[in-house]
Amino acid sequence: MEKKDKFEVIKKISVILISLALLIYVASVIVRANFTQIKTETTNIRTVSDSIPAKGYFIRDEKLIENKDSGFISYNVNDGDRVSLHEPVATLFKNEDEATDKQIIDDLESQISNLQQLNASAETIAAVPDQIDKNIASLLSQINVNSADRDLSQAAKNTETLLYDINERQIITGQIENFEEKIKELQNRVSSMKKSSSVSAGKQIQSTSAGFFSSKTDGYENFYTTADLEKLMPGAFSDDKVQKKPVSENVIGKTMEGVYWYVACEVTAEEALLIKDAGDLGIDVPTVNNSIISVELHSINQKTKTSEAVVVLKGDYMNSEMLNARIEDMSIVLNTYRGIYIPKTAVHEREIQVTTTDEKGHEKEETITVKGAYIQIANELKFKLITDIHTGDDYVISKISPGEDELPTKQFGIIKPGDEVVVEGANLYDKKIVD
Repeated sequence: MEKKDKFEVIKKISVILISLALLIYVASVIVRANFTQIKTETTNIRTVSDSIPAKGYFIRDEKLIENKDSGFISYNVNDGDRVSLHEPVATLFKNEDEATDKQIIDDLESQISNLQQLNASAETIAAVPDQIDKNIASLLSQINVNSADRDLSQAAKNTETLLYDINERQIITGQIENFEEKIKELQNRVSSMKKSSSVSAGKQIQSTSAGFFSSKTDGYENFYTTADLEKLMPGAFSDDKVQKKPVSENVIGKTMEGVYWYVACEVTAEEALLIKDAGDLGIDVPTVNNSIISVELHSINQKTKTSEAVVVLKGDYMNSEMLNARIEDMSIVLNTYRGIYIPKTAVHEREIQVTTTDEKGHEKEETITVKGAYIQIANELKFKLITDIHTGDDYVISKISPGEDELPTKQFGIIKPGDEVVVEGANLYDKKIVD
């Protein structure tokens, strides 16, 4: 074979090989386009909020409680408890040991009283085990909530009730006939402690006003009072105006008078307008509570509608942290939305044909744009509609159960909690088969 003929053969083979390579490449592109690996996320119900970050200054009417005598202070009430005028809030003992012994004796006598009450009513208890079990489950749940809300005072009260219910269940189920033996044991312990220690009743220290009690002071008491609320303007919380004052060593606590507390925040004119126009307001204070606290708008103080403002909010939620909150980093919550959380990468718009009816009953075809997402069901994709009630930076909140009049067409289903929504993928369409 001549060299020229060999060259022609090699050239033809090369062209064929290049053509095959191109065909294989094109085929692989087509396959990848139709069988693209996709990524999905499971939709769930969430609550999200619009909020404004702020520094909050908590304002209350506070009255200090003093004791000039020496000794060891033992508190009768917890921070956050509501007390009446002249109610004993603390007891003065000679020393800490005497206070500890008195507390143990009081706890034992409380247990004795509860067990005696159960004994006396054992034959007339109308409760049934199922009901008590429900009560116990409810109390356990409440104690968890109290713990999350840092409401230790209420947690202690619920724990005491829980113990009573457990003992009551033992009576009605026959696990125990009565608590006589346990009562005698506790009474002997009390008697023994009273003989071996010189426990006195102690001096009672009374509240000087009705309100919520706190054993803590911070030196900012009454830096502003509720009488100042309408006068507060931007600049009212500068360092030279909000200063700590020394607290006397004789002060053993304080009461917050009234039911309401107030929190003031400096905001821009634009933020003040958003707060004014908001529906339900709340505050998110991480040091106080793990959830949003409802508040009302008390006033917006500003020189003109375009100037900076001081927003004053009013609330009545109370626990020990709230009672002692003073200058806190927080957020003012404007609006809260609860619905199906969908990442924005999953949201698609598409045009669809719908049939509408005018006032005269005439039907006509219209093209409308709808918002939706692709859901993976087994190995197939389905387009479902989104009823958008709120759009965030990187998510959309869809209504959980929209009415039929809110759906543009019945051709498509609606997004539901638990759907596997496609957040990554190319060339998506209805009934597409995926890996």
